[in-house]
Amino acid sequence: MPLTLTAIIPTLNEETGITEAIKSLKSDGPFLEIVVADGASTDATCRLAETAGARVVHCQNKGRGMQIAEAWDTCAGEVLVVLHADARFPRQGEKTIQTCLTHPNTSGGAFSMGFSPTTARTRLISFLNHLRCRATGISFGDQCQFVRRTVLDSAGGFPAMRLMEDVELSLIMKGAGHPVLLPQAVTVSPRRWETTPFSRGVLRVLSLFFVYLIRRKLGHPPGDGSWYYRKYYKK
Repeated sequence: MPLTLTAIIPTLNEETGITEAIKSLKSDGPFLEIVVADGASTDATCRLAETAGARVVHCQNKGRGMQIAEAWDTCAGEVLVVLHADARFPRQGEKTIQTCLTHPNTSGGAFSMGFSPTTARTRLISFLNHLRCRATGISFGDQCQFVRRTVLDSAGGFPAMRLMEDVELSLIMKGAGHPVLLPQAVTVSPRRWETTPFSRGVLRVLSLFFVYLIRRKLGHPPGDGSWYYRKYYKK
């Protein structure tokens, strides 16, 4: 029997993209649930999500990983699929997830990532992201990560963190089996790179990424990601 898939989209004021994100999931295949984990949006995000056919969870805890964890506790799927609101799920992606999870050692994985529209800068970012993922075996959240419920249950649930939840999820998947990097690409908006100088943005992402990995390697607990959140968003 095919595994049941639950898609969760964490949101905070994502009215410009939430409808298309949900449509990309609904057009691809039979998800058991499409859930929007909202962090107190003040725009039309929740209304548009419900109109598009998603169930909205109004989260008490703010921060991407915390919202996903809270929403996941209300879900029934055997596989969690995390899609960011500015990303679009790839065609045949549901079928590909089902196929790769027929291998019992596959704990989960992620898709490749591309931008739309595409520029020389975004092509370079995609290349660097793919290289980092291949070299470390660790995916980021904008690659549409997916993971078995059994893997999350063994780890105590989805990592409830304000930031770095995607890196911690990758470490959990690596510890539980063999996560895969799928060749199909999630299409992502370049919006967060348009307001930050290229070198500064790349350096910030990579520096926080490697600081987190080194600390985890040294045995530090993951924490709630607040320090990384403040550093990334300069708050």
